[in-house]
Amino acid sequence: MKLTDVLFEIRDGVGYITLNRPKKMNPISISVVHELLQCVEACESPDVRAVVFRGAGGNFSGGGDISTMKDSIGAETSTAYEDARLIGTLPIKIRQLRKPTIAWVEGAVAGGGMGIIMACDFIYAQEESKMVFAFVNVGLVPDTGAAYTVTRTLGYVRATELFMSGRAFSGKEAFEMGLITKAVPAAELEEVVTKQIRKLANGPTTTYGNIKEMINRAILANMEGDGLDAEAELQEACMKTSDFRESVMAFLEKRKPILTGK
Repeated sequence: MKLTDVLFEIRDGVGYITLNRPKKMNPISISVVHELLQCVEACESPDVRAVVFRGAGGNFSGGGDISTMKDSIGAETSTAYEDARLIGTLPIKIRQLRKPTIAWVEGAVAGGGMGIIMACDFIYAQEESKMVFAFVNVGLVPDTGAAYTVTRTLGYVRATELFMSGRAFSGKEAFEMGLITKAVPAAELEEVVTKQIRKLANGPTTTYGNIKEMINRAILANMEGDGLDAEAELQEACMKTSDFRESVMAFLEKRKPILTGK
């Protein structure tokens, strides 16, 4: 397994998957998704009894790699649909992994990073963490299965507000609205997460897997088909708009975008 932007190790029965471009706040790109999928597949090994997702350098992920989005603007051929469909397979594979999964969230987590943590069984974050479903801020719809998981977690009213506003909120607020498992002060996070990792890694792994299967059948039955097809179709449509191009350029140029609705 060749990895460039992701670290992977198995230690004491736990698979640790770490986004590892800290200078860029661990962005999510197509190449990173490919690496994450390899790591998730490796965690199917019977040697792995729990899986931890984390970001290096004090942040989980700043979300999509804006530089690669810029490269797509004006390209003669578009892979937007195929890319969005591939990105959508990641939360599915995380959900289908028959081991408990834990998101260890420090610092910022945005966009696709939010989609990744929402696919996990347990989400522990610093109270001070900055979270944002930032897709709309660059003229895109939510990807990495976020529309599916968040709507089923919070209901369509709260999901609509978070997705359409693109506002930031803290780990503490995320916990209070029921979006994540727990938020604690930064100084306590490692102890809390480590304790949970030990418990899960030494628990009834087969039973955990069966519980996940029951939950998936109950609430995620259509995610792999209609849900991700819609995600890919609508993301492709957004990437053809003038507002997408303007939003990406404004982000890179550190200015406010001028949006026309086209």
